[in-house]
Amino acid sequence: MPRTVGANGEDPETSFSPTNGQENQHLSETEIRQKLARNFKSQLGLCALLEDIADSLPHNVSRNNCLLAAQNIQPIVQVSHKFEEEYLFPLLLSDDQKQNELEPILTRLHAEHCEDESYCNEIVDALEELASDQLANIDKLSYMLRGFFEGMRRHIAFEQEHLLPLLAKDNDPQ
Repeated sequence: MPRTVGANGEDPETSFSPTNGQENQHLSETEIRQKLARNFKSQLGLCALLEDIADSLPHNVSRNNCLLAAQNIQPIVQVSHKFEEEYLFPLLLSDDQKQNELEPILTRLHAEHCEDESYCNEIVDALEELASDQLANIDKLSYMLRGFFEGMRRHIAFEQEHLLPLLAKDNDPQ
């Protein structure tokens, strides 16, 4: 099976190298949680927009929604992923007792980030084609959109259910 290469040309399974919090110590855990919440809200809003587009296919498509999604999908996804990898992941790995347990999980999430960013490129192209009435395969786009937003929602739910509670535990005095 061929290896997948991320949008930036890196191998998503081997290229994640956490900073262990050394480079990004200027944000508190509270600030990180707040920024993550805003990023999740943006990503889930994007998912809702993509779902609206998929549900409107093939006859009730809003060209404006297609262009809005095409313009925003990459920045929203890339900024969110970069923040997680530069702030959340190193913060979680700063606990030596959890590091061995978390490293494979965070490596997997990094690989999912690379996959999502690569997938964004295809979605942007298809949405721009749809907005200009040049898309040949509506069913393919519907499948692509649903696969993307469902995967994104699952990814966010995993992070909310399994990673964010680790931050809360770190704040509890024992």
